[in-house]
Amino acid sequence: MEYDLIIKGGKVVFPGQYIIEADLGINEGKIVTISKNINSNSGKIINAEGKIIIPGVIDAHFHIGIYRNFMDDALSESRSAIAGGVTTILSYFRTGRNYLNVQENYITLLPKLLEMSAGHFYTDYGFNLAPITESHIKEIPNLIKEFGITTFKFYMFYKGLNLKSAYMRNAVEREYLLSDTPYDLGHLYNIMKTIANYNANSSIKARLSIHAEESEIIRIFLEEAKNLETINPNLDPLEIYDLARPPIAERIAIVEAFELARITNCPINILHVSSKEALNTILELKHNHPEVDVKTEVTVSHLTLNTEMKIGIKGKVNPPIRHKEDNERLWEGILKDEIDTIGSDHAAIERNRKGDNLWNAENGYGATELIIPALITEGYYKRKIPLEHLIKFITMNPAKVFNLSNRKGNILLGYDADLAIIDINEEKKVTADILHSAQDFTPFEGLVLKGWPKITILRGNVIYENGEIIEKPIGQYLKRPL
Repeated sequence: MEYDLIIKGGKVVFPGQYIIEADLGINEGKIVTISKNINSNSGKIINAEGKIIIPGVIDAHFHIGIYRNFMDDALSESRSAIAGGVTTILSYFRTGRNYLNVQENYITLLPKLLEMSAGHFYTDYGFNLAPITESHIKEIPNLIKEFGITTFKFYMFYKGLNLKSAYMRNAVEREYLLSDTPYDLGHLYNIMKTIANYNANSSIKARLSIHAEESEIIRIFLEEAKNLETINPNLDPLEIYDLARPPIAERIAIVEAFELARITNCPINILHVSSKEALNTILELKHNHPEVDVKTEVTVSHLTLNTEMKIGIKGKVNPPIRHKEDNERLWEGILKDEIDTIGSDHAAIERNRKGDNLWNAENGYGATELIIPALITEGYYKRKIPLEHLIKFITMNPAKVFNLSNRKGNILLGYDADLAIIDINEEKKVTADILHSAQDFTPFEGLVLKGWPKITILRGNVIYENGEIIEKPIGQYLKRPL
């Protein structure tokens, strides 16, 4: 058989199953041979001896264009992703302030977004949309059928953007979301009902992702945290921020979303679970109502970072970075399959937008390039979690949850040849300078991580090799299900 590319001598990780030494033969962007030994001199040959080979990572929690020009952000942050072994990005997008600063129907906006995206992604990509207006909800069936958008999002804390009175809150909502539609539990119910009704009459299963923080209780804790900051100015900003948006706010929001999912029969994803209390709440609800389709996501930040590390304002994110004991509970959830997927919640931002004031600092930061080394260091080396178990949370599982199976997330015949070749022994100290993002800082600064991608392959094309991007951005839009 003729091949375009042969990868020889590596240890191939089959997610959730086993690791074997095998050669991979690739032709026309697909995996066509998996064999102990491929005897062929056709095409390019990559020697992967001493390396592990995993499916390209699916980072299903991304934010392109939230703080920077959309096209610039797509180029730089998909570059960072591909350097980190990520071959598929699913980016959350909404109308309103930030992003494109517009409010219009997605049916007319999405073609413009796809036009801006073309030629600007080093990875394959898709979008998850947040219905902000009543019109957006009515568009959901057409967005699924015409554009393959099968994941939507609701931000529970947006119903209290300034966290003050209901009157002022509604005014701020209108200005920020550029919408007169009340953004509340009724709006959430209508989104869920629309998705569930579509699913009932289709072979496609759409889902709703939930940012679970209850703003009405945060309002009180926020004032308490500000008072504490005044009394004890030596506290690390992230310790204060954890108190301002405590796990109880997650728990309440999770219960609300779960109950609405239960009565509507809408499949949901609880995003960036940050605390032991939040995870335990989900497990309790699932135990009592196993009929509810709920998936759980954690981020690489909430697995790796904690308040005891004294990271400061640059680590401000929603939900907040929690405590070391929360890290451990989330890792236990990984080991026990209580969690479904791991993402980055990548949102590139310049350090000057964080500033020196906790309450004025923007939220979020980039982390996509650190998914693999952080998980290998913290999961495989530190906690002895088998690689084949660990890798499924960033490959096979998100492929299933986000309708990418049959082409992505595994190493199988006929699948896209999306692969990351990793040196699990390579050790680096993290600095912003070694990363490929446009972001000029990282909250992971100074951490020593082990297990870095050496080569990333997208549909049979070597895009990243030994620290360099060697190919143009050839990412394709993914209309789901694949």
